[in-house]
Amino acid sequence: MERVRQIIRSAAIETDFYRDRFRSAGFDPAGDFSFDDLARLPVLTRDDVQNSGSRMISRAIDPAAMMGNATGGSTGKPTEIWMGPEERGWGESGIEFALENIGVPSGSRLGYLWGHHLDPQLKPNFSERIRGWALNYRFFDCFRLSDEVFAAYHERFKKYSPDCIVAYASALGYFAKYLKERGIRPENYPRVCFVTGAEKLHPDHHDAIEEVFGKPVHERYGGRDFGPAAFQRDSVSRGAFCVDWTWCFLEPETSEPDSPILITKLHADVMPMIRYRVGDVGGFPADSRPGRPVFELREVVGRQTEGIRKLDGGWLHGNQFPHLLKDLPVREFMLVQDEDLSLEVKIVRAEKFEDSDHRKILETIKANTGELGLKISYVDAIERGPANKWTPVVSKARK
Repeated sequence: MERVRQIIRSAAIETDFYRDRFRSAGFDPAGDFSFDDLARLPVLTRDDVQNSGSRMISRAIDPAAMMGNATGGSTGKPTEIWMGPEERGWGESGIEFALENIGVPSGSRLGYLWGHHLDPQLKPNFSERIRGWALNYRFFDCFRLSDEVFAAYHERFKKYSPDCIVAYASALGYFAKYLKERGIRPENYPRVCFVTGAEKLHPDHHDAIEEVFGKPVHERYGGRDFGPAAFQRDSVSRGAFCVDWTWCFLEPETSEPDSPILITKLHADVMPMIRYRVGDVGGFPADSRPGRPVFELREVVGRQTEGIRKLDGGWLHGNQFPHLLKDLPVREFMLVQDEDLSLEVKIVRAEKFEDSDHRKILETIKANTGELGLKISYVDAIERGPANKWTPVVSKARK
C-alpha cells in the first residue's frame, strides 16, 4: 500500500494527466487512502493512453533516458508507452527471476521461437547477433511457418540443444503437432522446459507439447504495455499464475470469478499506469474484489474481445472452442461471427480428415452455440493478427 501511495503521489505531482484525473474524481493523492478508496479511482483504458499524448509523461525524467515501446495492435491500434531505466531494469529482472524459479538460471542456453519485434521481414542486425551469442540464445522466427520450416527448425534445435525454448504459444503448439503426426519424439531438446507467451496456451496445444517432448510447459503472462505480470511455476497441474507483486499491483475490475484484469505498475518511472485495463480476462481467487491486490490468478482466460454472442443474449468465451475441437483432425481453425450473429468456421484440415469429421464439427459447435447460423469453410491457412497472434474467435457482434 505504501508503494502504491508513493506511485500515485508522484503521478499527481509529475504529470498533468493524473493531476487533472484525481481532481476530477475528487481524490486526494496526498491522503492516507485505503484499498477501498483506490477502488473508486476511474479505470485507465487504452484510449486514455493513446489520447493523452505527453500529458502522461513524467517531468522528473530526462527525455534522453526514455525509451518507447508499443503493443502489437492485436486489439486494434497499437498502444505506445514510454519507459525509463527503472522500469526497464525491473522488467528484465522479473523475467530472469521467473526463469530461475523453474530451473533456468541466467546464462542457460535459450531458443526463442518468437517474432522479431513486430516486423516479420526484419532480420537481426550484427549487434543483435552478437548479443544473442553473448547471452547464449538463438532466434527462430515464428512469423512464417510451414512444414518445411518446421523440418529445418527440428534439425537446428537438435544441433543447438537448448535448455529452454521460449515460444509463441500457438507456434509451439503447431510445431508439436507437426512432430506428432510424423512420430518424431525429440530426445535432446529442450533439456529442461518450455515457456510460452504472447498468446493463450490452449489445452490441445499444451497436451501435444507435453506428449511429444515429455517436458513441462510454463505459461508466462505479460504484455508490451504492462510488462511481465505473472508466471506459472507448476506446469504439471497447469497451476495458478504467481503474480510478480514486486513489479505490479494486480486486481480484478469486478467481483466476478472471471473478471477483466487491472494493473498498476509499481516501477513506471516515465509513464505511470494506474488501474490500467489490459484487455484480458483472468480467473481470480475467491473473495477477490476491486481495489484489493491478488497474488495469484487461477488462470488467464483470454482476451475480452474473443467471444460468441448467442441469440438469447448470452456470451460464450472463445477459450472453450479449442478444447471442443482438440480431439478432431483439425490443424488450425477460427470462428468468425458476423454482425447478424451468424458463424463461419474456417478450418485447416489435418491428415486423416474424413467426411464424418465434418459432421462431428457441426454437431459439436451447434451443441454450444444453439440456433446460430453456421457454415464451415476449408482453407489452407488461418490468417494472423497484426502481431502474428492466433485468435480462435473473432466476433463483429456487439456485447
